Amino acid sequence: MFADRLTQQQRQVVFDLAAHIAAADNDVSEEEVQYLKDFSEAYGIEYSLDKAGIDIDEHIKLLDNKISRIITLQEIIKISYKDGHFGKEEQDKVFLIAQKMGLNDPELMMRIERWVRQGFDWIYEGEQMLEI
Repeated sequence: MFADRLTQQQRQVVFDLAAHIAAADNDVSEEEVQYLKDFSEAYGIEYSLDKAGIDIDEHIKLLDNKISRIITLQEIIKISYKDGHFGKEEQDKVFLIAQKMGLNDPELMMRIERWVRQGFDWIYEGEQMLEI
């Protein structure tokens, strides 16, 4: 939804960083794979999980404003939660990326993470109601 506000190049950055984060714990879950497939299909991005060696500094140069950086962090935190938890390896990589973007304000990071968790809670609650 918010990725619609990004350029195609910025969406590619989001995809590449998300794939990089998904592999952070050395276990890409089915949920993470599905997220990446859905994102690639929605935005016409070639699907590839081979993002271990990406140059993060070069990628984030394309995120040229605060909005694109916040949306990117939201998306990479979202994929981190897809396997049910935001593990230490994933947290470390997300926080490193946030620092490289100049978004190292702990309160902002907490707000973005809370935004993601509330979104998952909202979806879960809706799914529970529909199973009634």
